[in-house]
Amino acid sequence: MNTLHPTRFEFVFLQRVGLPFCDGCLSCVRKGEEFCPEFESIDPIVKKMELADGIALAAPVYTFNVTGLMKNFCEYFMYKCNRPSFFGKQAIVVTAASGGGHKVVLDFLHRTAGAWGCDVVGRLGISASQMQREAYVEKVNAAAQDVAEKFSSAIINADRQTPDFAALINFRTMQIMTNSAMATKNYRYWAERSWLDANYYTDVPSKPLTRLAVNFIAWRIRTAKKKGKISPVR
Repeated sequence: MNTLHPTRFEFVFLQRVGLPFCDGCLSCVRKGEEFCPEFESIDPIVKKMELADGIALAAPVYTFNVTGLMKNFCEYFMYKCNRPSFFGKQAIVVTAASGGGHKVVLDFLHRTAGAWGCDVVGRLGISASQMQREAYVEKVNAAAQDVAEKFSSAIINADRQTPDFAALINFRTMQIMTNSAMATKNYRYWAERSWLDANYYTDVPSKPLTRLAVNFIAWRIRTAKKKGKISPVR
């Protein structure tokens, strides 16, 4: 990225942060992030992310899934999924594995950053076991160059992505949940931003057919919830 545009990076290594396991108390969701038992450890990281022009979430594949460290970190950011604020912030997601599991980790990191409000503009998964092969290293270098160019360009141009089907469904689901929880910080946060009856968090346009399909699914969810016809997942 520095060959494209002068860039300053700051690295946060979760192992050095040493967060204990999130116990799922949901104080951050119900009352506010400042009520998290580990707020003093989390808040400085949040402030770094808020000041950054872009965020790179990176985690290797462990047993075909995201690492416990990264998953635990994301648990502490549950409130950001309920009260997203990183709109206009660009993100990339990166992983590496000896074997497989790249897509599972990249999808998780992608969905997480998207739920926080980020625009995910690049993904890269590397097979560490192939890095001794010159031909593969050339492919990795080309892919890394492509991701770097997209990331740098998106930051400089302040690109805004059109929300895809998954992003719109996530918004509608959160909207339905929030509308039924009036006495919460989430409800007040959404009401202040006029999201409770909006089509999306921001005014970025979405494809009409996608929006129509999402509205229909949201109607089905609301109807099933009202009639008590939600079934167990199998």
